[in-house]
Amino acid sequence: MAYSWTVKFATAALAIAATAAPAHALVITPTFNGMTAAEQAVVNTAISFYDTAFSDPITVAIEFHGMSTGLGASVSAVYSINYSSYRSALIADATTVNDTTAISSSIPSGATDPVASQLKISVKPALGRALGFATAGVTLTSSGFCTFTGDGCVGINTGITTLNGGIYDMLAVVEHEIDEVLGLGSGLSSNGTVFLNQAMPEDLFRYASVGVRSFATNACSGTVPNAYLSLDGGTTNSTNLNNCNNGGDYGDFATNSPAMVQDAFATAGASPSLTFASVEARLLDAIGYNCRRPRSPNPRACC
Repeated sequence: MAYSWTVKFATAALAIAATAAPAHALVITPTFNGMTAAEQAVVNTAISFYDTAFSDPITVAIEFHGMSTGLGASVSAVYSINYSSYRSALIADATTVNDTTAISSSIPSGATDPVASQLKISVKPALGRALGFATAGVTLTSSGFCTFTGDGCVGINTGITTLNGGIYDMLAVVEHEIDEVLGLGSGLSSNGTVFLNQAMPEDLFRYASVGVRSFATNACSGTVPNAYLSLDGGTTNSTNLNNCNNGGDYGDFATNSPAMVQDAFATAGASPSLTFASVEARLLDAIGYNCRRPRSPNPRACC
């Protein structure tokens, strides 16, 4: 069963936020529509991980609702931010080994990004704010899915999760979609285009081999080119990426054993969940979030 997601572009003036920072804690505030108390409890369990793991002083507003098709989906906005400004913000925000490795190995200086060769990259609102940009949540209107003002909407097919007698773990689905609202995902689209002709932060870590980047849509026929996630310039393969138009997202992971939260296709009966050392958590750290408890010198730990 595949996850799916949609991005909607938000146009707004960008500036570095100059307001005083609140207490160091990332806070996700949920709005629930048509979910039972038990389903809401699973969402709140997922939220508690992010609130514990990351210290960025921002509040992220997400709407959660049930749906009857697919497995999970999310809608959020993206802002176009100058690549050079994004890199500068990452450098100023670097606190962990993940950060310094990513910046030195995969995020080179220059006016254009190393993936799509564009002046701008697409950044989700919450991630932008975590890095100091004035990227407010927006009014999201997606027909048949949600109307909400905030950082994103998340739909979960609760009827096929183990909570309600199904075969898929609801916590993993919720975490998968929250990851995408927070900033994971690719500019590569299943229709064979690059959304806004811009890369997203995760795309800066797509590799085909050491030093060779991978950023192209592919049909699922013949020999599909390899793409894997690497923070250190392709030296370390953290996980293979879903790299063809097969109903999953290009920003998702290929099927892992044991399963990972960000796998493009959920594994029936598996119950993956995020930890401080999860690939997904370390990736969120690398693209701009701050881990609450750094564990240096362990480079494989998020926090």
